[in-house]
Amino acid sequence: GTSLLVQTCPDPGLFQAPTAHRQVNGILGGSVLLSVDLSPGKKVKEIEWSFRAGSGVTIQLAEFTGGKFERPDPSDRFKQRLEKYNETSLRIKVLELDDRGVYEARIKIVPATVEEQAFLLAVYEPVPVPEIKSHSLFSTAAGCNVTLQCEVSGREEVNVSWRRGNPPRDLGNLERYQLTPDGRTLHLSLQPNPLDSTFTCMASNPMDQKNISLYLQSICQSGGAAPSPCRWKAIIGALFLGLEINAVVLVNLLHRKML
Repeated sequence: GTSLLVQTCPDPGLFQAPTAHRQVNGILGGSVLLSVDLSPGKKVKEIEWSFRAGSGVTIQLAEFTGGKFERPDPSDRFKQRLEKYNETSLRIKVLELDDRGVYEARIKIVPATVEEQAFLLAVYEPVPVPEIKSHSLFSTAAGCNVTLQCEVSGREEVNVSWRRGNPPRDLGNLERYQLTPDGRTLHLSLQPNPLDSTFTCMASNPMDQKNISLYLQSICQSGGAAPSPCRWKAIIGALFLGLEINAVVLVNLLHRKML
């Protein structure tokens, strides 16, 4: 028999390109502005705002209609934290971590066209103040070897980097140093009495940054901070001498009492 191969081409009109997301960053407790970007000359009739967290349900947030600001469900999780900033901008106040997600604006333009714009909101926590811990210190007349570790508490990941000098700048061509891949631990081998021995740990995320500095000049003095063996011998000798003197005095006192 004769076979007939039929190829069906999809109607381009049935498919809609996904709406590109514009990245918006906010900080916990702060506020952000979601502003619709329109070509000059376009007149907005109405804007419908919606929100979706992850793959969850989409909820209707607000409508800008005829100069009015309406909330379909004023008792939703946003409550009083939404407001109309201007005719094309929605403001979210007192940001919470659960505000992260996709916000879509469905814009009805006079006379009869519709555009959609989407915003991907990320909410970051403030960066904790980092802490520098130094260990493996070995200081001699030839130089100073030290390991500096920058620790940052908190639930979220932050970017950690090291700077040198005052004001802080990149490590640059600093001789004899190693940096771990995560950027948190810095191994240094410095010359005696380095002229530029301030090291700064910088912790940051896209919305916040905290710094802490450590001055190594006093630590890396030539010869180090530990007393020499000769000095230890002198200290121990003085202690024994003191004990001997006290023993002699005590014996003399006892002898006098017995007399």
